Amino acid sequence: MDAHRASLSTQVFYGSGSISVGIKNNLLGTYLLIYYNQVLGLDAGVAALAMAIALAVDAVSDPLVGIWSDRARTRWGRRHPFMYAALVPFAASYYLLLSDPGQISDQALFLRLLVLLVILRLSMTFYEVPRGALAPELSKDYDQRNALSAWAMAFGWLGGAGIAFVANRYLLDSFVDLEGYQSLAFWGGLGIFIGGMVSCLGTHRNIPSLHAPEPRSVHFRTLLREGKETLANRSWIVLFLAGCIYALLVGVEQGVGTYYNEYLWQWKPEQIAPFALFTALSVIVTVALAPFIARGREKKNIAVGIFLFTVAVGPLPVLLRLLDLSYGTSLSPDNGSDLLWMILLVHTCTMSSLGALGFVFIGSMGMEIVEEVQKRTGRREEGLLGTVNSFVHKLIGAGGVLISGAIISLVGFDDPAADPAQLYGGQTIVEFGWIHVALSFTLPIFSTVMVLLYDIDRGKHEGHLDALGYRPAKKVDA
Repeated sequence: MDAHRASLSTQVFYGSGSISVGIKNNLLGTYLLIYYNQVLGLDAGVAALAMAIALAVDAVSDPLVGIWSDRARTRWGRRHPFMYAALVPFAASYYLLLSDPGQISDQALFLRLLVLLVILRLSMTFYEVPRGALAPELSKDYDQRNALSAWAMAFGWLGGAGIAFVANRYLLDSFVDLEGYQSLAFWGGLGIFIGGMVSCLGTHRNIPSLHAPEPRSVHFRTLLREGKETLANRSWIVLFLAGCIYALLVGVEQGVGTYYNEYLWQWKPEQIAPFALFTALSVIVTVALAPFIARGREKKNIAVGIFLFTVAVGPLPVLLRLLDLSYGTSLSPDNGSDLLWMILLVHTCTMSSLGALGFVFIGSMGMEIVEEVQKRTGRREEGLLGTVNSFVHKLIGAGGVLISGAIISLVGFDDPAADPAQLYGGQTIVEFGWIHVALSFTLPIFSTVMVLLYDIDRGKHEGHLDALGYRPAKKVDA
């Protein structure tokens, strides 16, 4: 067998599928909570409950779809039939989530949010789980997997930051603008469909060269036994635990940046619209360097160094402003000043770029586990390895979302009689900020420590390829 290397066009088409993922992540991480809470008037705890339930349903679906796609035998291969089928409901549910529901009760609004989120997340599962499992099939090369992961990260940021720029610059007059969100619904849904279809069609030609599994039993006891064998892997376990801790942080931080922009920094959307473009460009340039940065080095060491730096520097701007508001210091420039705008732009670009670079290597490290497991069990189970990971991560993330909603309610954002002075630079946003700064400093440290225990290096991976009978492939450039 020849060890596959992906052509440049295959890498680009694979990566372009992350545009859809980026647009979806932008909705869930930036606009959805503030839209339903501050625009439509749904209690933050109730909105967070809908988000958490949908995330839990999504978590259960991930390993099921992963196992199904690992065993699928169709003329379009194991992955593409799922991806094609998911695109229309994926795009349509995004559109409907941001559509104006009209005058309906809070109970009806909660049910509408819950149902649409479940559809969005399930369709996302049927698209992204098989697509993610394609990466280790397309290339088995230790270094080129960094490139595959980098292309996916770059396009994901292009999708998320691109839709954020369009929304902030052209669609939203403020972060509580009802009509602007209706326009965002259309353009975001369209972007999801186009990005996904381009990736599906572009990688379709690779189907004949992908792994075709032998017929396998779907008996429950067999699935359970094989699953335990597959997941009894040290490197998988430590990345799994690191991901669990990080998932909790992501859930707690859901939508936090938009609350800061509205109530702490008090920006208008058009003022920070360029942030999205500059951030996307800096991320794309940085992750494009990932294969060169990692050449001759170990991915784990680079990722850990990056994460430790971002843990120390990431919360600093908010921390300095909180010190000013709490103790009367002058550590941060005034709101609305050009200096503050520039500092936050540089900070956002730097932290986003380094964080994305770190996760390029984490994603690539996850691919190496596939051959280690294959060597021991004789089975390639990219789908299962990725989705059992995400199963627990999403359940823990759902808990984080609930905590996030509780924090918003606890500090007073849901109080209809709240004094705007308490919201805009007042006690409410200060309490909100201190809670999140504490979490931003502590949780990532524990997550990074777990990554240190990962033990597949370049030599070990190449030994797995030799043991499996793969030969080094000739270089492919186009």
